Amino acid sequence: MIPETFNDVLETLNVPLAAIADLGSGEVQIIGAPEVVDNTDLISTLFADKETVESLNRSLEGQILPRAWSQGKVSCIVCKPTVETIVGLFVMDDLDAVQQYHWSKKANEAIRLSFSDSAS
Repeated sequence: MIPETFNDVLETLNVPLAAIADLGSGEVQIIGAPEVVDNTDLISTLFADKETVESLNRSLEGQILPRAWSQGKVSCIVCKPTVETIVGLFVMDDLDAVQQYHWSKKANEAIRLSFSDSAS
Protein backbone atom coordinates (compact mmCIF):
# COMPACT_ATOMS: atom_id res chain seq x y z
CA MET A 1 0.00 0.00 0.00
CA ILE A 2 2.82 2.44 0.82
CA PRO A 3 5.15 3.25 -2.09
CA GLU A 4 8.86 2.61 -1.54
CA THR A 5 9.59 6.30 -2.11
CA PHE A 6 6.95 7.57 0.33
CA ASN A 7 9.28 8.12 3.31
CA ASP A 8 11.73 9.96 1.04
CA VAL A 9 8.91 12.23 -0.13
CA LEU A 10 7.90 12.95 3.47
CA GLU A 11 11.50 13.78 4.35
CA THR A 12 11.90 16.05 1.31
CA LEU A 13 8.68 17.89 2.20
CA ASN A 14 9.66 18.03 5.89
CA VAL A 15 6.44 16.27 6.93
CA PRO A 16 6.77 14.68 10.39
CA LEU A 17 3.51 12.73 10.30
CA ALA A 18 1.30 11.22 7.62
CA ALA A 19 -1.78 9.04 7.50
CA ILE A 20 -2.54 6.73 4.59
CA ALA A 21 -6.03 5.30 4.28
CA ASP A 22 -6.98 2.43 1.99
CA LEU A 23 -10.64 2.93 1.10
CA GLY A 24 -11.06 -0.68 0.00
CA SER A 25 -9.96 -2.28 3.26
CA GLY A 26 -10.57 0.66 5.59
CA GLU A 27 -7.02 0.27 6.92
CA VAL A 28 -5.27 3.41 8.13
CA GLN A 29 -1.50 3.52 8.57
CA ILE A 30 0.22 6.27 10.50
CA ILE A 31 3.77 7.11 9.42
CA GLY A 32 5.82 9.09 11.92
CA ALA A 33 5.12 9.95 15.52
CA PRO A 34 1.80 11.58 16.46
CA GLU A 35 3.46 13.29 19.43
CA VAL A 36 5.46 15.40 16.95
CA VAL A 37 2.38 17.53 16.30
CA ASP A 38 0.94 19.69 19.08
CA ASN A 39 -2.59 18.41 18.80
CA THR A 40 -3.68 14.93 17.71
CA ASP A 41 -7.40 15.80 17.54
CA LEU A 42 -7.08 16.53 13.84
CA ILE A 43 -5.67 13.04 13.24
CA SER A 44 -8.63 11.38 14.93
CA THR A 45 -11.11 13.74 13.29
CA LEU A 46 -9.97 12.75 9.79
CA PHE A 47 -8.37 9.28 10.11
CA ALA A 48 -9.67 7.59 13.29
CA ASP A 49 -11.27 4.54 11.69
CA LYS A 50 -12.99 3.19 8.58
CA GLU A 51 -16.16 5.24 9.13
CA THR A 52 -14.20 8.47 9.62
CA VAL A 53 -12.20 7.84 6.45
CA GLU A 54 -15.37 7.04 4.48
CA SER A 55 -16.88 10.31 5.70
CA LEU A 56 -13.71 12.16 4.70
CA ASN A 57 -13.85 10.55 1.26
CA ARG A 58 -17.48 11.62 0.79
CA SER A 59 -16.53 15.18 1.75
CA LEU A 60 -13.83 15.20 -0.95
CA GLU A 61 -16.24 14.32 -3.77
CA GLY A 62 -16.37 17.16 -6.28
CA GLN A 63 -13.74 19.17 -4.40
CA ILE A 64 -10.53 20.59 -5.84
CA LEU A 65 -7.64 18.76 -4.24
CA PRO A 66 -5.60 18.97 -2.16
CA ARG A 67 -7.76 20.16 0.73
CA ALA A 68 -6.42 21.63 3.95
CA TRP A 69 -7.75 21.32 7.48
CA SER A 70 -6.18 23.29 10.31
CA GLN A 71 -6.43 23.26 14.07
CA GLY A 72 -4.17 25.70 15.86
CA LYS A 73 -0.71 25.45 14.28
CA VAL A 74 -1.37 21.93 12.96
CA SER A 75 -2.46 21.60 9.35
CA CYS A 76 -3.45 18.48 7.48
CA ILE A 77 -3.12 18.55 3.72
CA VAL A 78 -5.35 15.83 2.29
CA CYS A 79 -4.41 14.31 -1.06
CA LYS A 80 -6.03 11.51 -3.01
CA PRO A 81 -3.25 9.99 -5.15
CA THR A 82 -5.40 7.05 -6.26
CA VAL A 83 -9.11 6.30 -6.33
CA GLU A 84 -8.70 3.97 -3.33
CA THR A 85 -6.16 5.99 -1.29
CA ILE A 86 -6.33 9.11 0.84
CA VAL A 87 -3.17 10.62 2.28
CA GLY A 88 -3.05 13.19 5.06
CA LEU A 89 0.14 15.19 5.58
CA PHE A 90 0.30 16.67 9.08
CA VAL A 91 2.55 19.68 9.49
CA MET A 92 3.07 22.45 11.99
CA ASP A 93 3.64 25.72 10.24
CA ASP A 94 3.20 29.45 10.27
CA LEU A 95 2.47 29.74 6.56
CA ASP A 96 -0.09 32.24 5.36
CA ALA A 97 -2.91 31.02 3.11
CA VAL A 98 -1.06 31.73 -0.15
CA GLN A 99 2.13 30.03 1.02
CA GLN A 100 0.16 27.02 2.29
CA TYR A 101 -1.68 26.77 -1.03
CA HIS A 102 1.58 26.68 -3.01
CA TRP A 103 3.18 24.21 -0.60
CA SER A 104 0.14 21.93 -0.66
CA LYS A 105 0.09 21.86 -4.48
CA LYS A 106 3.77 20.88 -4.49
CA ALA A 107 3.16 18.24 -1.81
CA ASN A 108 0.12 16.84 -3.62
CA GLU A 109 2.11 16.42 -6.83
CA ALA A 110 4.98 14.69 -5.00
CA ILE A 111 2.57 12.27 -3.30
CA ARG A 112 0.73 11.59 -6.55
CA LEU A 113 4.02 10.84 -8.34
CA SER A 114 5.14 8.56 -5.52
CA PHE A 115 1.98 6.49 -5.84
CA SER A 116 1.98 6.47 -9.67
CA ASP A 117 5.64 5.38 -9.76
CA SER A 118 4.87 2.47 -7.42
CA ALA A 119 2.01 1.35 -9.68
CA SER A 120 4.32 1.06 -12.69
